[in-house]
Amino acid sequence: MKYLLAVMILPFFALSGHAQNLYDFENSAAFASYLRQTNQFELAIPEYERLVFMKPGNVSLEKDLLAVYWEADMWEVGINRALNLYPDENNIPGELAFEYLALRFKNKQYNQANTFAKNNNNLKETERYFYSGTSYALKHEWKPAYEAYSHLSESNFQSAEQYITITRQALEEKRKSPALAAIMSTIVPGSGKIYTGDWKDGLVALLFVGSTAWQAQRAFQRQGVESVRGWIFASISLGFHVGNIFGSHKSATLINLRKDEFHQNKIEHLFYSNF
Repeated sequence: MKYLLAVMILPFFALSGHAQNLYDFENSAAFASYLRQTNQFELAIPEYERLVFMKPGNVSLEKDLLAVYWEADMWEVGINRALNLYPDENNIPGELAFEYLALRFKNKQYNQANTFAKNNNNLKETERYFYSGTSYALKHEWKPAYEAYSHLSESNFQSAEQYITITRQALEEKRKSPALAAIMSTIVPGSGKIYTGDWKDGLVALLFVGSTAWQAQRAFQRQGVESVRGWIFASISLGFHVGNIFGSHKSATLINLRKDEFHQNKIEHLFYSNF
């Protein structure tokens, strides 16, 4: 339906003046802008490609092209297109850095993004710190992210204080130790889950492991080591106990991950709000 609408509207861009060429630069630019404004990003891409072809080396058009690739969720294709325009990414103009790195970030290529931020020949010093800090933050490396953002505190860099605040809050988060949770559950079944705040599972583990172990001990006391009942309950108790140890480790890890993702989402929202 959107494609049909776009095709129907295209001829109207030729009606201004005296039947101008439908595919000249002005009409192509107007049509590309219309498609983008109406969120028809995939249809807008070939129009912006045409504009870039018409005016090679026009950084403003290249910037719009990479942005449309990002908006169309075609991140890998957008990265490859940027490298087609600039085979050596260290020579990508600073004006295109935001769009290029936004594509890298969406594709979860944080290390490559950080390498670009540190080695590109056209970035200002504040831009290097900003993009490098964002690369660290998006992969939950909060200390180097905070250190990078802190270099922006004395500059007029937009939203610098917000980035610094978010990373400082992430650093100050109280995290759970997965190793400690596992050790606690090894010594006292369920205590690792209780440590991570999962009281229900912790108490269930304590009662279940305790009761099955008691049943096993009772059977062995009555019938000796040949007790089938004893071995059944012992196996159940041991299996559940080992599972609880690994579960306690995983629970602590997930709690820390949720905290990191909360701050990561704030960084992403702030960064992508520039689109």
